[in-house]
Amino acid sequence: MKNFWNYLRVNSNLRSIIYTIPFVFLSLLFVCQSCKKDINAIGLDLKERDDLLNAIFSDTTTLIAYSVLEDTLNTTNLVSNYLGYLKDHIFGTTTSCIYTQFIPEGNSFTPGNAPVLDSIVLTLRYSGDFYGDTLNPFIIKVYELTEDILPEKTYYQNNSIAYSPNNLTYVSEFNLYPKPNTEVMVDTLKDAHLRIRLCDELGNRFLTNTEQLQTPEKFKSFFKGLFIRAESFQNNGSLVNFSLTSALSGIQIYYKNGGEKKQFSLIIRNPDAVRFNTYQHDYENGDAQFVQQVLNNDTTKGKEILYMQSMGGVKTKISFPFIKALKEKENKIVINKAELIIECIGGDQLFFSPPGKLGIHGVNKDGKTVYIPDDVVFTNESYWGGNALESEYRFRITRYIQNIIHHDNYQSYIFLVTDRSAADAKRLLINGTEGTTRLRLDLYYTEY
Repeated sequence: MKNFWNYLRVNSNLRSIIYTIPFVFLSLLFVCQSCKKDINAIGLDLKERDDLLNAIFSDTTTLIAYSVLEDTLNTTNLVSNYLGYLKDHIFGTTTSCIYTQFIPEGNSFTPGNAPVLDSIVLTLRYSGDFYGDTLNPFIIKVYELTEDILPEKTYYQNNSIAYSPNNLTYVSEFNLYPKPNTEVMVDTLKDAHLRIRLCDELGNRFLTNTEQLQTPEKFKSFFKGLFIRAESFQNNGSLVNFSLTSALSGIQIYYKNGGEKKQFSLIIRNPDAVRFNTYQHDYENGDAQFVQQVLNNDTTKGKEILYMQSMGGVKTKISFPFIKALKEKENKIVINKAELIIECIGGDQLFFSPPGKLGIHGVNKDGKTVYIPDDVVFTNESYWGGNALESEYRFRITRYIQNIIHHDNYQSYIFLVTDRSAADAKRLLINGTEGTTRLRLDLYYTEY
């Protein structure tokens, strides 16, 4: 080894080569890192839009689109729950109500020998989300359930549970002026939440039947839960979102025993407490063009305007009636890219903000709604799409279109829906299939 270093000292050429090796390696590493690129973008900066990988471009694919009523939605145990009444000049009115069970907090409840009720309060923590004008109030009424909510059952937005006709709010009509972002101090906690005082009779029932509060099973048999209903007041109202699984959501019982102030809680966040939302849409008072298309099934109106609404409201059916004809071309074809372009119509952004994301449901050969293969395979949103981009949404549905053309495992149509339809209050107006900013399918395909 000593002779080797002596040889290096006298051989300057070899020494230069050896010293240069690390720098060459680092340079190659830098070049490799710099050349990393989104696989979907390779070649796009070298070719014109209409010359994608020598593909043929077409934006004239015939589309037939119209809006229809949404199917039923599972609203069981949603992460958050809407409550309210909203009047929309396009979509008519929407009412959102809540059914929920309660579970005693803690293992046992011992109020003492002579408890005296101070008050009983239903508390609901705001999540911060709302839809509509919160300066317009709506009415809240609360009823006791007379029918069990079953833990093994799936509840949908059009289900109902039997309840007593007696309103339990302390005042006959509780008018809510929502303040979803205004924090209120209660005990040692400060957070945005709603407080509705309930009638004393309910509170005294809990204080005098403490043996029924010892286990969740006994309690749910004794007190089946509440139906929290929203009603219209005077103006347009709003839909307000609540986090029912928060520690601030539940029923608070305030009482005294021997002059000492005490409190006991019935909570919703316990896994044994089941809850679900109901959504009621009355479209008869909506815009005439909306009613003609959605309620009267005038599919020709889809050439001008299309509609989408969450909460089990409205979705848009988009058909590709002649897409299979591409299979009959003289040359075989491969779809390089199929992109659905959805152009929004400007609306009331202040009270009716558009959804941040849309979704697509495919339909298989048996007529069942399914996820389309592009959504399943390419989970990267930058590829799949669906997010709001200024005034439009885009979806890459290449595999679905390819399957329609060459196979029979999917129907030649899709449904366009709002994302998180069961748990988000949103609506959207988009351009129809005619006009310069129309709903369209951009196709890139190669013949061989």
